[in-house]
Amino acid sequence: MKKNNIYILSEYFKREFHSNILVSLLAANKNFNIYIGSDRVYKKLIKQNLLSPGIFHTKSISHGKKKTIFNKTLYKKKFILTSIDEEHGVLDTGSFEDLFIKPRMNKEDLKYFDAIFCWGNYDYKKFVKFFKLDKKFFLTGSPRVDLWKKNFNSIWHQKNDDKKNILIVSNFSFSNNLYSLSEIIRRKENEGYYKRSPKLKKQELSYYSYQKKLIYKFIDLIAFLSKELSSEKILFRPHPTENINFWKKELQIFQNVEICEKGVLSTLISKSDIIIQNGCTSSLEAFISGKRVIDYHPIQNTGNKFGEFTKEFSINAKNKEQVIKIILSKNKTVNKLKQKKVNNRMIYLDKVLSSEKIVKIWRKLIPDGFNYFDNNHLKIRLNLFLFDFFNYYITLVILILKRKQHLKNIIFHKFSGAQDFAINKYLLDLKKILKIKKNIKISRLGKEFISITSK
Repeated sequence: MKKNNIYILSEYFKREFHSNILVSLLAANKNFNIYIGSDRVYKKLIKQNLLSPGIFHTKSISHGKKKTIFNKTLYKKKFILTSIDEEHGVLDTGSFEDLFIKPRMNKEDLKYFDAIFCWGNYDYKKFVKFFKLDKKFFLTGSPRVDLWKKNFNSIWHQKNDDKKNILIVSNFSFSNNLYSLSEIIRRKENEGYYKRSPKLKKQELSYYSYQKKLIYKFIDLIAFLSKELSSEKILFRPHPTENINFWKKELQIFQNVEICEKGVLSTLISKSDIIIQNGCTSSLEAFISGKRVIDYHPIQNTGNKFGEFTKEFSINAKNKEQVIKIILSKNKTVNKLKQKKVNNRMIYLDKVLSSEKIVKIWRKLIPDGFNYFDNNHLKIRLNLFLFDFFNYYITLVILILKRKQHLKNIIFHKFSGAQDFAINKYLLDLKKILKIKKNIKISRLGKEFISITSK
């Protein structure tokens, strides 16, 4: 029996890869063939006509001309396009239209899509009102949030690590980015972000200035906590887009501070008693996971509204003394009003998984008699073997010859970390939790391309 194909674009391994595996498992259980890959791999395979039409699920809608051309190409090749924006924008308290919808969702691109999955009531209502239509927007929630629920705790909890640590999550994706501010601005200008939303650039420049000051306040806080809580273990998690060398230089003198750049954030949250951050999605994950969350804002954020929603459900601290007082208090009272506020932005109180809702919609989107062919995995493997060789190894040689080895982390950081043994173990753990008995396997077809099928 032929099976329809679903192609999922995965950008950041640390951010969305595990949730993509979750929704893929549920889809495979409903007799879909699933593929997960990076943007450059999909563009290569689509150009070579090596992929049969199916549902193409992407992590955003609009970027620039290249993204629009790719959307149009998929549409013309009879692919059915769906999306959930992994940036989500639900942590901001300013104009959702100016800060998120306009720069990331162009009407020209929207016409190629059949379904946009929303994180919660907040973004769903904003989208419907802005575009004056509701048939393309679906209130499902996000697969990433599914994995923050209690029934998935066993995946992230390490049996031999019951110690409760202090976790500090860095969110300085502007002031300490792998790219310079001028390069970030240049890229966004080229991709039309500021043309679509003229107010965005001013907001981001203000946020950059705020972060430049705040980052040293966080270093000062870490130094203070390291000294005052010398017997405690402090874990530090940099943002995936940050320059790790900055943090290694600044934090190396603190013996009880460990920089945790590898692995999944959920594991760090699981083995921590309290999470300290500023305007970061980690605050929502920690809150939903039942952890205490501190939003540390020692200086006022004026001129922009990025990440301000975290103050509405976190425990707020304006100085180091307040932070340590909160840590020592051990107060874990549940606030139902805060739960409702968070659920409005990110659905997590529903019994039905968001991933299940998405798979159900995918099944409805496939028309009867949908015309497709079976993918030739041998041809894909051979094609990607050569592509990976030239894309990865030749690039490394060029960087070495030009004495720019430091750019390696910038070029290859997005899809790194997907190890086969870990993926397969994770799949088995999910099957056990979800009580799926069907034989579902993962196959690697390329360095940045895998398939998930049921036998």
